Amino acid sequence: MKKAAKSISKIDKKQNEKDKKVSSKNSKNDKTNNSTSSKASKKYPKKSKEERKQEMDQALKTLEQGVKDVFTSENYRNYLKFFSQFHNYSFNNVIMILMQYPTASRVASFRTWNKLGLKVKKGSKGIKVLVPIPYSYTKEEVVTDEFNNVRYDKNGNKVVEETEVNGLTFRLGNVFDISQVEGEVPSLVNELQDNPKQLEEAIEALIRTSTVPINYDYTLNSQTAYGYYSLSEKAIYLRPDLNSMHMFKTLVHEKAHSMLHNKDQNKYTREEAEVQAESTAFVVCNCLGFDTSDYSFGYIASWSENKDLKELKASLKVIADTSNEILKWIEESTNLKAVSNNLNELNDLN
Repeated sequence: MKKAAKSISKIDKKQNEKDKKVSSKNSKNDKTNNSTSSKASKKYPKKSKEERKQEMDQALKTLEQGVKDVFTSENYRNYLKFFSQFHNYSFNNVIMILMQYPTASRVASFRTWNKLGLKVKKGSKGIKVLVPIPYSYTKEEVVTDEFNNVRYDKNGNKVVEETEVNGLTFRLGNVFDISQVEGEVPSLVNELQDNPKQLEEAIEALIRTSTVPINYDYTLNSQTAYGYYSLSEKAIYLRPDLNSMHMFKTLVHEKAHSMLHNKDQNKYTREEAEVQAESTAFVVCNCLGFDTSDYSFGYIASWSENKDLKELKASLKVIADTSNEILKWIEESTNLKAVSNNLNELNDLN
């Protein structure tokens, strides 16, 4: 992996000792202060299975309506016009691209970028893909009868006929990602600006408890990606300079990738995988009371095949199940609670 990527998944020994002291202190306080414990338990009353289902259904409905709204915008039409110039890549090429350039989102040849009025940045390294080369030729074949015996004409010569043979061969070609070009590119997303303070501690806690290694990649910037899941390393990488809101959403997005898209890689297309991951990120954040619609709706729309939300609708159960699993992890590892953080009860206690 890139040398600039530094690990943040290891915990400093001193911090562990500090955490143990805090835990011990809290344990003593729990035994001597029943009233405080009672108040704390009231902050987040346990939700019934039916209540959780209703909240999840509402989040999914909000998601679908929000993406539909993006589809009807003039901005989306301009976006489609631009990206209609891109080609669909085979599964093998998608894997090749991601193994070489994990942050890739939209790739095209040097010529295609030029056609779109954009220039590949000087010094950019091409991403190798397999380019199909169709071929055809005619060949003569001896004609046989139903018993596979060679047929002869009246002069005793073998009867032959010409047949056309069609096939594909491949050669290596180069493509370049959208992050490797210069010029104005249409976008449907806006970086999240809200920066809730409680998310900073939550992110640290999730990094400590994640079963998948989570690292910062210091080579990432506004022209590359907010984060990615490395197929080869089975690890999550995040852009370190994001505010806590966008960092949290990105972490959930990549966590979803690590859960859904690291085993049977033939199961989902790239479009389906991205729709599932960002939809999960929106649903999780929505259930926690954080609004990521400014980013998520446009991102999901950009990866959907058509206005019928094919990928989103086909993946609703996967999204719901994955969201519930991630929410459980978050609730067990942090002070964040679904749904909407029970703001009314918290206000009553403050």
